[in-house]
Parts: sequence; C-alpha cells; structure tokens
Amino acid sequence: MRPSLLKMTQPEAEAILKRSGLAIIPMGSVEQHGPHLPCGTDYLASLVIGQRVAEEVDGLLVPFCPVGVTPFHMSFAGTLTLQPQTFIAVVEDICASLAQHGAGKIVFLNWHEGNTSSMNLAAVSAQQRFGVRVLVVQACYIALELFGKECGLTHGGELEVLPVLAYDPSIVHLERAINSSSSERAKKIDGLRRGRAAYPFLKDIRELAPTGWYGEPEKASVEKAKAFLEGVAKAAADYIRTTFKELEENG
Repeated sequence: MRPSLLKMTQPEAEAILKRSGLAIIPMGSVEQHGPHLPCGTDYLASLVIGQRVAEEVDGLLVPFCPVGVTPFHMSFAGTLTLQPQTFIAVVEDICASLAQHGAGKIVFLNWHEGNTSSMNLAAVSAQQRFGVRVLVVQACYIALELFGKECGLTHGGELEVLPVLAYDPSIVHLERAINSSSSERAKKIDGLRRGRAAYPFLKDIRELAPTGWYGEPEKASVEKAKAFLEGVAKAAADYIRTTFKELEENG
C-alpha cells in the first residue's frame, strides 16, 4: 500500500503529482466508538482505504487532520470536534497548497457522515478558487453497498470494525464489546436520518444508542477485513478513474 506524504521524500511526492496530478485527502473524525474500537476509527478507516486507493490510481495520499465535524458525539469523553467553518478553512488551505504544486484533481475520501455538509461546501469553494476538480468519494457508503446488507452501517458494529482490523488488529478489543444498545431500535432511528426525502439531525448520539454504539462487532474477522479492504478500495478506485475520465471527455 502506498504511504502518505508524511513518509515520502519531496522528489517522490513531486513525481506522483507530475505523473497523475491527483491527490487524495482521507477524512474521518475522532469520536467515541464504544469500549472496543479506538476513537480514531473513522479516520483510520479512510486512511487505510486511502493507502490502497492511492496505489491503485497513482495518487498522492495527503496527510490530513484526523478531527472532523462531530458535535453529536460530544457527550462522550474522547470525542473532538471542529466547527464546520474551521473544517472548511483547513480543507481549503490544503487544496490551495496542492493546487500550487500541480494537483489538478483532488479526491475527498470520507468515512465520517458528519463531515458531509462541510466537505461539500469545501469542494465547491476549492473548485471555484483554485481551478481544481474535486471528487467526493464516500467510502462509508461504498462499504454499506458492498458489505452492509446484513449488518448495516451502524456505529461501532461489524462494518466499522473491519477497516480497523485491516489497519491494525492490535487496537481492536472485541472482548470488551459487552454493552451494546439494541440494534433494532438504533437501526430504525438510523434509517430515518439516512433518508433522502426527509431526515432529522441528531443532537446527541444517545438518541440512537444510550451506550454510544450498537451493532454486532463480534461478526468481524481478520479474513473479512482483508476482503473488505480489497473490495472497498477497488470500488473507490473505479469511481475515481471513471468519473474523472468522463468529466475530461465531456469537459
């Protein structure tokens, strides 16, 4: 898997931008994920998927702030959140730097749904201000489409355990996952907020799950994690290649 810019030399990074002009920014959050997953789960998910995607599409994987927009998890210690305007400003500054160094195509690879509104506004601003083309890839929704038929996206459940297992199994503690909230109740409310026609905004994750998490993490395994990473990364890479190709052909 391709390392991020943090572990590259300047000539290596410049060579990638000259070849492909493509940069990938992984986005997530730092928020509670129960007693069995790290608070950085969402960022680690986007990072490990981004490492594989960057290799597939010959993109520059950009180090980015792991903190996202997640006020509805703040009732649990360990959660950090940015104001939307702060998040947007940081994204814009990173895009400005990348554009100056020759990136004409930028991918926002996201795992945390709470970033969506701010991320989309940043995408519009970056395109208008810096002359780049921005593509948003919602890795969490790709995962839901490919692997979520039985378990759903949930919060702290199987679908969130898998990318962390792919990143580093030693930071997953499934033996501690003993106080889950009711999955059926949570999935019903979760379905409301993921509707397209009408949807409420959460004030607090406890509205979904009093314990802060729900799902069936025990169903995850290292073997499933490998298949998960390959499948999600391949689909994301396909979206990137196809979308930019079509935009170039029609532009």
